[in-house]
Amino acid sequence: MNAPGEESQKMHKRRISLLLLFVTFSFLLSACGGTPAPASWPESLVVDKATLQKLTTDQAIADKQVDTLFVSSGSFVYAINAETGQEIGRYPEKAEGTNMYASAPALLNGSLYVGDYSSQFHSIDPTTRLQKWVKKDATGRFIASPVMIDDLILAPNADGHLYAYNSNGEVRWKFAASNGIWSTPVTDGKTVFISSMDRKLYAIDPGAEGKVLWTVDLGGSVVFSQVLGKDGNLYIGTLNNEIFSIASDSGKINWQVKTSGGVWSPVVVDNDKIFAGDQSGKVFALSSKDGSKIWETDAGSPVVGGLALTDKGLFVGTQNGDALCISVNGQKVWTQTVGGKLYATPVVSGNNVIFGVFEGDKSLAALDENGKLVWTFTPSK
Repeated sequence: MNAPGEESQKMHKRRISLLLLFVTFSFLLSACGGTPAPASWPESLVVDKATLQKLTTDQAIADKQVDTLFVSSGSFVYAINAETGQEIGRYPEKAEGTNMYASAPALLNGSLYVGDYSSQFHSIDPTTRLQKWVKKDATGRFIASPVMIDDLILAPNADGHLYAYNSNGEVRWKFAASNGIWSTPVTDGKTVFISSMDRKLYAIDPGAEGKVLWTVDLGGSVVFSQVLGKDGNLYIGTLNNEIFSIASDSGKINWQVKTSGGVWSPVVVDNDKIFAGDQSGKVFALSSKDGSKIWETDAGSPVVGGLALTDKGLFVGTQNGDALCISVNGQKVWTQTVGGKLYATPVVSGNNVIFGVFEGDKSLAALDENGKLVWTFTPSK
């Protein structure tokens, strides 16, 4: 048992930690307006070698492809060898003033799509990293990744609009929420679901130029958090310390439960369980049927990024720079100190789990499934 003074110090440190996160979040919220945001943390997409080889008819280019990590970090989108951590290339070749990239790139129909902090939306060749086109139709920052439905690329923006681009970069239509959109849309192939900082979840019809089918008031802002389960239900966490299960066909709330802290990132749905982390530092499992708590463990520091699930367990990063592996039964398997702040959702490549690092001495750290450091990446100047 800790002495009273030790416990008081721990509580004081936790309050300071949460205050710092709130300050960081307050700065980031400026993306809904016009003032500059100070930084972005690395967000990543893994694309395997075979997929990249199919995207080019030039055999010389195809032969050079490896499992690749595309990372938005600062002024560039980097292409990194996922096995070694070596930089393959970057886009653009030179930094464009103070412009920054904050959202994970998305590989859609053979092109890499990513938005930036200067309201520009880019289409990039993933094998050569050359620009196909760039458009500036938005007025806010692109913070979330796009998705594709039919022939439309749907790109959410902090100006409160969801832009529907065709493959040539022309805006076919746009949907307007009443506040910034920070979350990546999800779709069942017919309907698009998008949540906003206006505390609402929308179901829209992409075939009818974004016509609203139904709306649900969530009572709290949604940052990056929404998932469509195989059961046809939407699972959404909010900054109001709640997780919802909502029927995607009607907008009916199946259940809603309180969490210990705000939920920033998407939950992980695995059969009849939901796994998530929150701003209080708790990692937990809920029943997807009724939201009842199955287990809960303390990560020791706020959890901002989402969880990565493999057959080895759940992988999570924390604000104090620790990477953890937690079994699907809630037991801590290992903890490895990476440093910095691990705000990004980790991604998996082969046997490695890759963490984006904010305010650290590196930008990425790859650990194997036993917690051993495999490689780190720090951009060259």
